[in-house]
This record gives sequence, C-alpha cells and structure tokens, in this order.
Amino acid sequence: MIKLIVKNLWSRRRRNAWLLAELVLVCIVSWTIFDPVAVAVHDRRIPLGYDADRLCIVYFNMLQPGTPGYDPAASDSARLMDSYLGLLQRLRQHPDIEHATALLGWLYPNSSGVGERSMTAEGDSMGVSYNYVEFLPHTGFFETYGFESSEGLSPEALSDYPFRENDMVVTEDLLQLAFGDSRLAGKRFIEAWNGSDTTWVNLIGTVRPFKLHSNWQPLPVAFVPQVHVDVARYFPHFVQMLVRLREDVSVEHFLHDFHPWMIQHLRAGNLYANKVETYNDMLATSEYSTTTALVRRNASMAVFFLVNLCLGVAGTFWLQTRSRREEVGILLTFGGTPRLVRLMLMGEGFILTTLATAVGCFLYLQYALSEGLARGFTNGDVAQTYWVTDFRLHFLLVSALVYGVLLAVVLIGVYLPARSISRVPPTEALRDE
Repeated sequence: MIKLIVKNLWSRRRRNAWLLAELVLVCIVSWTIFDPVAVAVHDRRIPLGYDADRLCIVYFNMLQPGTPGYDPAASDSARLMDSYLGLLQRLRQHPDIEHATALLGWLYPNSSGVGERSMTAEGDSMGVSYNYVEFLPHTGFFETYGFESSEGLSPEALSDYPFRENDMVVTEDLLQLAFGDSRLAGKRFIEAWNGSDTTWVNLIGTVRPFKLHSNWQPLPVAFVPQVHVDVARYFPHFVQMLVRLREDVSVEHFLHDFHPWMIQHLRAGNLYANKVETYNDMLATSEYSTTTALVRRNASMAVFFLVNLCLGVAGTFWLQTRSRREEVGILLTFGGTPRLVRLMLMGEGFILTTLATAVGCFLYLQYALSEGLARGFTNGDVAQTYWVTDFRLHFLLVSALVYGVLLAVVLIGVYLPARSISRVPPTEALRDE
C-alpha cells in the first residue's frame, strides 16, 4: 500500500507540488490566526486565585456644591475619610455580608488602572519588575478578597497588621522571580528613589499567586499599604467598597434587597452609595473595555478562516479526487476493493498534509525565533510555567492544533468523493476511457 501511494504521488508530482504549496501557505496563515486565539482562551481559563462568585462592589459618589443636602463643612479630606470609614462599618452590619473592605483609587485587582514598579532583591544587582495594588490597612482587605496566605501572617492578621510606609505583602511568584524560591524568611528588597536614596522594603507576608486581571496570567504582585490617604483626590469616580456575601446568601436575592437598604442607610455627610453590582459583572465590563473586542475579532477571523479553509482546501482535494475516476476504475478492474481505493487516496492526502505542515511549521519557526510566539495580554514577567510560556511546548502544541485542523479538512475533502467513486462499477468508471 505504501509503495503504491508513493508511486502515485510521484507520478502526479506536478499537480501535487501545487497542492503542497497551497497547504504550506495555509499552514503558515493558520499559525498566525490560531496562536493568539489559543493563548487568549488558555489565559481566561486559568482560575482567578480567589472566589469571585460571592463578591459585590458598592460604588459611592459625593454631593456637589449647590445640590440639595450638600454640607460645606463635610467636604474636607478628614471629614470625608471619617464618613467613608463610618459607612464601611455600617455596611459590615448588613446581615447578608460576611466581610467588607475599602477600595480607594484605581489600583486593585481587575481595576481600570495598572501600577508597575521595580525593586532589587537584597544581595542582587538586577532589578525585578512587578505590578502592585494598593489597600487600606485595618479594613479586612485580604479576607474579603479571599486571598490565600502561604507563609507568615494569615489574611485576617495581614489586614490588622500596623503597616508602615515601607512594609509590603507579596505573592509567592514575586519571591520566586526575585530570589529563586518562594520562602519568606530572611528576604527583603531595596528600592531606589530618585536614583540616589535607598529604602529597605520589609516583607510582612506572602499570598498565593492570583490573576491581577481576569484575562491575564498570574503575575508577580506586591500589596502596598495606603498609609497616607487623601480621600478627596479619588472622588467622584474611584471610591468603592468590596463585600463578600455569606455562603448561604443568594446573590440575586441580595441585590434585590440591598438596593433599597443602600439608598436608606449608606449616606453620611456628602457621601452616598449610588450603585451596586456583582464582581463578575465588573469583570465582564472590564474585559469588554480592554480585550474582549480583540479576542472576539481574532476568534471571528479564526472561524472565518476555518470555514474558508474547509471550503477551499477540501474543495481542491474533492476536485482532484473526482478527476481520478478512470484511474480508480482501472484499479477496481484489476481486483482492487473499494476499501483499498479509499485508503490509497486518503493516504496520499495524509502524506501531503504531513509534509506541508512540517514545512510550514518550520518556516513559521524561523519567524517565531526572532519575534516570539503570542503572549496574550500578559503585562510583565511570569514566574509560573504554563505551556504558553514554554517556547518549545507552546510551539509543539499549536503546531499539533494546526496539523489536526489541516488533516481533518483534507481527509474529509478526500474521503467523501473517494467513497463515492469507489462504489462506481468499473465498467461505468471506464466508459469514457
């Protein structure tokens, strides 16, 4: 069988050369389209690192001068902060809420802002880049989010710790990236300000890796305490509170009952709550404004290309196979079976596809070695290893995906006409011969 297939391929080498060239081109184009889509799908399927299903966000606003109820004496930063913390305490008294914390600013998980810094591990000369989030101490930040501590203080103890300006909580992968292991004991960072003065950064605790943004991979993150806060600079758009519902509370039931309670009770001075939504809804909104459109565009292109690939490549092989009607008739006349005919034609398609994919992937590899493979929407260095971050594994898996798609399309394009012509009686197949 193998000898017959090779002999047929060689005897039709001119036509097969065009088919081979077409498949090589399709392979390269498939790589450019499937690679970013595969990476984006992979990144979104990575767990967040905390339970977001029972989280809700309450948004606040402030009365402006001239509006009914505005109190000029309550507009300074100290009074605003007192009102804000008083409302947080009142929110915790709601019977459906297990934990609540402050979210001041735009640097918290899945927020609209991104904070980036670099530090140098003690005893090292190379800096490490990391993302950071800000939190207000003594407000239950770590247990409300549901972060898992890995070494040092528990989430509750971290929230109550008397943080100073140069204290910090970090993720395990930041330690791994900077020091080569994730143990906390005996480690500290130095951070240079203005290129001259050096400040020691004390590490208070570590938490398990998590996704800073839902469509990113987990990145090294540091938690920076907001020791000195001017709450007035965050209004009117960056003042929120995060709540975690009790396990026995339905999110739909909570939202239905909470809104009227919020209007009545969450108002102090010039501050008032004006909106509540689930954390998952906030994630969906954030993804839509940043990457969802891009992912949908790439996915649409992939689907469009796949449809045209099926129609084009399968159609080409369909016509090529149908044109061999007389050849099949001769083979059947000399004792060939319909099954032998189908296997022979599909074997030719298999060899052509395998050879074309090998050539196409090799050509794309030359580009990937210089420009890299798709990285998704990751912002920064990744300490954890996934198949998308391992160049060899990434290339092999996407190559296998491209090969599988091409092979399936070609074999379908060959099998259907081969099945038809292999059932034609030899006399009818040779009528025009």
